[in-house]
Amino acid sequence: MTWIKATFIGMILLGILVISAFFIWLAPVGAGYTAKIMCSAIFVNGLPSNRAHEEDVLADNNPALSLITANVDLRHQTVSAHAFGFRKRIAVYRPNLGCTLSDDPARIEQLRTTSPLIRPIPAQPLRTASVPGNIDRRAFSTILADAMDEPGTNASRRSRAIVVLHRGKVIAERYAPGITASTPLPGWSMTKSVFNALLGRMQQEHMLPGVDGPVLINEWQSQLNDPRSVITYDQLLHMSSGLAFDESYWNPLSDVVQMLFVEPAAAGFAVARPLEHRPGTVFAYNSGATNILSAAMRNISGSSQSYQRIPFDLLFRPLGIGNAVIETDQDGYFIGSSFMHATARDWAKIGQLFLQDGIWNDERLLPAGWVDYSITPAPAAPNGIYGAHWWLELPGARDSDGNLRDDGPPVPDDAFFALGHDGQSISIIPSKDLVIVRLGLTRDRDAFDLRRFVGSIAALFPDIVARNGDTTVEVESARQVAE
Repeated sequence: MTWIKATFIGMILLGILVISAFFIWLAPVGAGYTAKIMCSAIFVNGLPSNRAHEEDVLADNNPALSLITANVDLRHQTVSAHAFGFRKRIAVYRPNLGCTLSDDPARIEQLRTTSPLIRPIPAQPLRTASVPGNIDRRAFSTILADAMDEPGTNASRRSRAIVVLHRGKVIAERYAPGITASTPLPGWSMTKSVFNALLGRMQQEHMLPGVDGPVLINEWQSQLNDPRSVITYDQLLHMSSGLAFDESYWNPLSDVVQMLFVEPAAAGFAVARPLEHRPGTVFAYNSGATNILSAAMRNISGSSQSYQRIPFDLLFRPLGIGNAVIETDQDGYFIGSSFMHATARDWAKIGQLFLQDGIWNDERLLPAGWVDYSITPAPAAPNGIYGAHWWLELPGARDSDGNLRDDGPPVPDDAFFALGHDGQSISIIPSKDLVIVRLGLTRDRDAFDLRRFVGSIAALFPDIVARNGDTTVEVESARQVAE
């Protein structure tokens, strides 16, 4: 009977340990994640609250999230979430800044009064065109239909929007039910590539002298012999700052999860990370790097009002992007790693700007050479997979031995990409004059093959071999040659 008693006591102790772990470590993450994701889905993306909860929060996600209770206040535009009354987190919506997390009701009231006033941005609609006559339209339509379809009886792909630009014009777009061309959608880590553009704009406007100098972080420069004070903008853009940072989304205690959904100051959390490697020597993709760049941008701009107008004045206004937002932490710092929302067409404009070497409407927005810099492999990146906040390869491009795979239609060598959590992507293919945007809620990596999707579309289009103003000369596509 002694062993039975010991087993019983052990089970009780284990249960207490599990419950304690839930309330101490998991509940704050779950409450913060639920409040933030639902707030953005409802008040930024315009989704109904039940869809925001069932899809954006729960679908194919950690089962523990079902233990979190969410309350939506439509009048005050807030979402609160808690675990059985404990670990309450609140996300508040503000015009032009989206949703911000806090656990302090008094701070929430303060946040309501700090939304920047932004002059309306005149729309610049993208022009549309028919699919070129030399393209296999049936094959093209089939690729798009398959991408919007579900691979099985249960929804797992959840493609929400696709936009294809050819020669700068929309030749195809598809939307899921409840999503339209005017629906802002989250880009997650595609926001990093937008921050690349913002830094380029600041350099073009002589607000940033260059990327080779030390990044302006007060906490680093003010401490004598702080080894982090030599970290450069270039090293942060190339993900080789040397700072310790755990980017494991599966781990609720990882740096990236704590920074985005628990810590009240995302930028401050990232800035406080210790140095682990000599700057410039080790490639380590991490979201903290972009939020450090966001903090530096705030220091350069001089005031919070000027800082929070930067995306609108320097990028969104010239491109005619009227309803995009980059969300902030409760200290007002943009969470540049993860939290921009824009329509599929507006994400496509970001891609088109880079396809056009930083020129828009005959005006140079990005410095000459900035795009080449952005897509030059980072010195420390393995196999040259990453540039300066832009990806140079798609997931799954290599086999387990690190060799490029040759199965399926090839993605052109000159392609580069903005990629984000849950299957967000901008694929830019200069040799085809293509920009392909795909947005969704795809948590099962096997549910959607982005490499095959992009490669299949690219294979239909001839290469652009010469340019003369608006005139292009093309060669036959692989499909046409085969036929």
